[in-house]
Amino acid sequence: MQTFLTGFFLSIGLIVAIGAQNAWVLGMSIRRCYPWTIAFVCMFIDATLMAVGVVSFNEIQRWLPAVIPWFTWLGVLMLAWLSVQAGLRAVKGTSGLVANGSSSKQMTALQAVLAVMALSLLNPHVYLDTVILVGSIATSSAQPWVFWSGAALASAVWFSTLAAIGQPLSHWLKSPVRWRMFDAALCVVMSWMAFGLWQTV
Repeated sequence: MQTFLTGFFLSIGLIVAIGAQNAWVLGMSIRRCYPWTIAFVCMFIDATLMAVGVVSFNEIQRWLPAVIPWFTWLGVLMLAWLSVQAGLRAVKGTSGLVANGSSSKQMTALQAVLAVMALSLLNPHVYLDTVILVGSIATSSAQPWVFWSGAALASAVWFSTLAAIGQPLSHWLKSPVRWRMFDAALCVVMSWMAFGLWQTV
């Protein structure tokens, strides 16, 4: 049980720290744009990468450093693009969040899935956190798959929460001013994360 809880709380701490992904997922949830589909994709990616770390941590540790710089540059570009989009909405937005969920879906389900996959997989910190950190701790424990199950459950709980709280928050964001403030905050978070990634190159 202790191994399970250690994996759970470690994973929660790592996921919460990935601000750009959380902010984007929450924004899509508030817009009611396939929130549970996006949440499931995030859970699946986390669980899969953690499992990869458990199964082949030593091998991956050898080749991962060579590809991290490429993911870093792609991640910077992705975050910068999302930041510009949020900034334009904050500047040009003239209405609050539309109550009708269907009218707020500005992309298809496939586009939403591809976007969240890009945002998740182009962030080098995802690999360092899930494959390297979780993988190394899991493989050093007596029950690596129990550790993994706790870590994977933490991801499921966190992203389910983000998907669930979108609808209550959407009522508060029907005000045009509040909605523009949210987009402005989203722009700042994405810009800050992009700058932070750029500094690591």
